[in-house]
Amino acid sequence: MFLADELVARKQEGRPLKVGIDGRSGAGKSTLADELGVAVSRKGYEVLRASVDDFHNPRERRHKQGEYSARGYYEDAFDYESVVGGLLGPLSGTTIPVPCRQVSFDQRRNLPLNPAPVPAGTNTILLFEGIFVFRGRLNGYWDYRILLGIDTQTSMGRAVARDTGVLGTADAVRRKLAVRYDPAWQIYTNEENPEAKADVVIDNRDAANPQILRRT
Repeated sequence: MFLADELVARKQEGRPLKVGIDGRSGAGKSTLADELGVAVSRKGYEVLRASVDDFHNPRERRHKQGEYSARGYYEDAFDYESVVGGLLGPLSGTTIPVPCRQVSFDQRRNLPLNPAPVPAGTNTILLFEGIFVFRGRLNGYWDYRILLGIDTQTSMGRAVARDTGVLGTADAVRRKLAVRYDPAWQIYTNEENPEAKADVVIDNRDAANPQILRRT
């Protein structure tokens, strides 16, 4: 996997490497992070996996602008201060090894989490995936940025296949994506232009045959 070689090339001796993987719903972020984790581990590095989905705000905060509000999803869904305070900030400091927190909230149970911290050392590569992760509050922490691109139709199909029965009926999943999640992605792209920030942009509409659109 060429991306694993890219990460190894970017890795500085004596410092953890922090990788952000961004993309709209259903882009394949988690799958890529898992595959990258295996490839990087085989090269002798310690992998720290994390997702923005484990740093949600409580439901009352997430839905304060309305359960189907796109602007509310973009502005209120995630607890970025916990991402920075528990994970990205420590990994960017001068004290290594350092304890890090991979999770802060259980979205489905709507409960905060406080697990034991995970130690990260100089040989660590963080693979952090999730939507909106190139936004201003987080973007300066990444050493390498991967953007996965898919179209709205592909996003819808994957979301229905993945979330039906877990988050509701197929119709409920379609509505949530069409009214809340996909418009929020458009807000994000208009305000933050994640493609311009990415080190590599990948067309992942065909997950079995991804195509590199741009790399720096």
